[in-house]
Amino acid sequence: MNIELTEEQRIITDSVRKFLNNEIAPLVEEYETERKLIGKDIIKMLEPYGYASGLVAEECGGLGLDFLTYALMVEELSRTWPSLRTMVTSSALVTKLLGRKGNAQQQEKFLPGLLAMDDLACFALTEPNVGSDTSALETKAERDGDYYVINGTKTMITGGSLADVVLVYAQVKMADGKKGVTAFLVHKDESPFEARDIRKMGMHCSRLSELAFVDCRVPAANRLGEEGEGQRIALSGLNEGRVNVTFAVVGLGQAALDASIRYAKERVQFGKAIAGFQMVQDMIVQMALKVETARLLGVHAARLLDQKKDCRREASFAKLFGTEAMVEVCNMAIQVHGGYGYTSEFPVERYFRDVRHLTMAEGTTQIQKLLLGREILGVSAFK
Repeated sequence: MNIELTEEQRIITDSVRKFLNNEIAPLVEEYETERKLIGKDIIKMLEPYGYASGLVAEECGGLGLDFLTYALMVEELSRTWPSLRTMVTSSALVTKLLGRKGNAQQQEKFLPGLLAMDDLACFALTEPNVGSDTSALETKAERDGDYYVINGTKTMITGGSLADVVLVYAQVKMADGKKGVTAFLVHKDESPFEARDIRKMGMHCSRLSELAFVDCRVPAANRLGEEGEGQRIALSGLNEGRVNVTFAVVGLGQAALDASIRYAKERVQFGKAIAGFQMVQDMIVQMALKVETARLLGVHAARLLDQKKDCRREASFAKLFGTEAMVEVCNMAIQVHGGYGYTSEFPVERYFRDVRHLTMAEGTTQIQKLLLGREILGVSAFK
């Protein structure tokens, strides 16, 4: 499908695709079969292609790419290895926020390692009792001289056990006596915390972690923004995050579609390739339609982001349709493969397990519907 890319965007995506096919794709089967966790050595391989630095401004040492270009890179990475994609883009989210919201001292301290992908970061907002309602955080941070002391637990944190820098959100009692969500850059070497990994349905090679902060002393200089600004910082990149997830699921859906086309042309039943069967063609046409529709919704929202236009509706539409549609695509891919689709002999069962998580990331399907209902009707279901 031609989405009218610029010459630069074509060069970048072609270069990324070639690298991923040659250097990363050969690793996937062994790692996924054995559930080997991705380490920094593999992540570091992506550094020359801008997966950490792409959305950071040039004056901060980044590449300053437009969002659509970066999103296309995300699609290529997800098509090749979703487990790697989720860890890389989670770290890049913190790197981007640091480039936009951090002061000069914080950028000098943290950005070089993150941009070089020698260090990794993770975004720690979700808690055992807190998901979409970010104002209800239970993790607390109390000021103690030149430090804050953090106590609380974060869960479902992508890359948490491997991260060097954790962007932690906690409630702080401010000068006026009110509580306010505040963001902190916690480096594990200067402010140790406990981490354990959580077993999950898909993306077996990525780390999903629970982080425990017990009297964790964090330098006050590591506070990102002012007290009480944490929720605004956390929500500032939501539209980008939702479009990012859209391209992540499109990459997975494209991989499932490609695998199904190959199998349908090779698998022979009743004396001919099953690609010639009407019902198989029906499934593959439906898959292709959903992939292209989701991609177009993502491209539209990404271009609005690049134009600095409000795109709350478009980002939620893209994320809502894209994630649910790609679950259907990956489900149909299993059906096209028949009994083999249910086995690990072919990758489509993995695609189905991997894609399922993304209906919950960056706001669940149900949250997206409520947000869109508010946008369309002008009536909030949250109050």
